[in-house]
Amino acid sequence: MAEIPKPGNALREIMDKYKAKIESGILPPDPARIIEFVLRIAPMLEHLLPIPPILEYVHSNFTQPVVESLPRLPMTSDYPAYEWMKWYKEEFQL
Repeated sequence: MAEIPKPGNALREIMDKYKAKIESGILPPDPARIIEFVLRIAPMLEHLLPIPPILEYVHSNFTQPVVESLPRLPMTSDYPAYEWMKWYKEEFQL
């Protein structure tokens, strides 16, 4: 069971956990990558549906290149890469 921090120590405990993350190499993402990650939601939903991949096309050919061309803040991490415009056909076998 998680311990409930005392009101006076809550901020200190949160900052200690954040400091431990940074010291172990878990860095926050770049702000532009956060925006790009949020903009992935619509193309990912479109990818799952049997409709033309218009949003996927725009995201992979325009949004991602623009974000990659922006300067990055130092000491930031990145989200995992996602491969667009690729589908897999699975066959049912007994």
